[in-house]
Amino acid sequence: MSLSRVLLSCLLLATISLPVLAGTWTPDPALGNSDQHQRLYEIARTYCDANFDPDANLVGTSSNNPPNKKSHSVRESLSYAYTLLLTGDPADLVLAQKILKRALTTQDTRLDSPTNGVFSWYAEDDWATIKNPDANSAAFDGLTCALICDLDKQHPSLDADVRSQVEAAGKLAVAAVMRRDVDPGYTNIALLSIALGAAGEKLWAVPGAGAFAEAKLDKVTNMAGDEEFYEYLCPTYMGVDIYGAYAARKFSFSPAFATKADALIDHLWKEIAASYHAPTFQLAGPFSRAYGDNMLTYAAALKYDLFLALDGAYPLPNTETDHDWDKAGLAVIAALPILPRSEFKQPTVPWREFTATGPDEKHPVRQFSQYRDGNFILGTVAFQDEWKQKRNLVAYWRNDGPQPGGFSVGYCIDESNETLPASALAGFIHFYSQQVKGVALVALATNRDVPLEGGCSLVFDSGAKASDGKDAGSLKIEDGTITAYLYPVTAISGTFVPKADANNLRVNRPWTSSDNIGSGTALHVLSYLIIFRPSDQPAPTVSDIALKGDESGVSATAKVDGDALSVSFKN
Repeated sequence: MSLSRVLLSCLLLATISLPVLAGTWTPDPALGNSDQHQRLYEIARTYCDANFDPDANLVGTSSNNPPNKKSHSVRESLSYAYTLLLTGDPADLVLAQKILKRALTTQDTRLDSPTNGVFSWYAEDDWATIKNPDANSAAFDGLTCALICDLDKQHPSLDADVRSQVEAAGKLAVAAVMRRDVDPGYTNIALLSIALGAAGEKLWAVPGAGAFAEAKLDKVTNMAGDEEFYEYLCPTYMGVDIYGAYAARKFSFSPAFATKADALIDHLWKEIAASYHAPTFQLAGPFSRAYGDNMLTYAAALKYDLFLALDGAYPLPNTETDHDWDKAGLAVIAALPILPRSEFKQPTVPWREFTATGPDEKHPVRQFSQYRDGNFILGTVAFQDEWKQKRNLVAYWRNDGPQPGGFSVGYCIDESNETLPASALAGFIHFYSQQVKGVALVALATNRDVPLEGGCSLVFDSGAKASDGKDAGSLKIEDGTITAYLYPVTAISGTFVPKADANNLRVNRPWTSSDNIGSGTALHVLSYLIIFRPSDQPAPTVSDIALKGDESGVSATAKVDGDALSVSFKN
């Protein structure tokens, strides 16, 4: 089946499964690709309708929300209110105001509170007992309040008391983000804060809000320079970045600010397009953070922006379940003027090296490599600490698959950080690598007591099959169009062990088998060499695999088809 027919099949299947909506929204023709904008609205409306609790007048958490959470989501409820207000339907307007009256009571309005202006994520939380409230909610929920106020100014629909409540909540949230003044390296929250500050200036004339927004915009833009933001290539948070940038443009309060917001939008799309892998519909890695392995099967926020930027040429089946609560906010995206982008028509390059600069001297420059060859792409970061959600080595490839899609996504992702105990802090383990085309030499290292649980873990999709390699200790992982050859780099007899379940093939080596290298405080090291080859090509020639160390540091080395790779680091 051709790619265009695959996309059409996915879109038709998704469309015909939608229930009849109580109210409808017709996008402004000025948005351009109106059918795609309306499609996102329908996804949001369907999710919120299905999860709405009329007894609480709030959106309930879906069965796929994170475990051990409360029952009703404030952010999603405010998004639902905006979704309903867009239609102008009388019944929708009544319901939206009921939701607003309830959801806005979750904001901390205590004058002497350090979290004044912050919202709780869940309606069941009590500010007298809440633990570790998330200040990010002020940026998310405050911006939704701003959008609701702006919509009400254009098409008055709120009762006077509700209008006053939304405005008051929005102003408190503006004050909260200005007081917090989040680090510009925290890109997604920084961009939301810029947009909310701009709204504070334009809608409510909050003292200092415009100056705050412009100064923050300058800091974020200058830090990125011509390359990636510090919070780089995150399939979820780059979607938030796009939202923040377009919202900042929407609430521009001067021609100069609008010009800067437009430049930010262009920069974001340039970087996204440079890392987009069209054969698999994935954002290429490495990722600063990720909430899933395959954007086609989880609600990664960025893919909905890609759906608009690619003029609908991105499949949105109605089968995404992981992280599905993000669908509740899609009406916000649907109402923004995200048009097809010319960046995706530019030719891609087979080899790309680029960087992301940190907000201060404590955050080193991150150096990235990406190699693509037809249906395959591999990306790595040269140095990074390990922490939950970071993905420091990411490979994708396209395989033929069953109908209706006609293809499947193969992948290999280093998820070693997910195996660490919950008590492990950022920086407990460090990741080092060198990439040469489709080959990566990797070392994980720590100078602390080796964890009793976890280890090096490479995760493949469920279609991958592992067998012993031709060299001792090596594995051969076959997965459709790509075969991976995995070698332990070790001074002992460490090996990787494959373990398959219904969803993935996981290849693991525990920390208890790590090498102790160096004098004094020894480094504990888990190192590997991984080589990706098209399955119809001969196996690579591998030699000179070694892991060595002395008082000057540690080095892992290998040769692959004559190319020398080396990773060196100190205690």
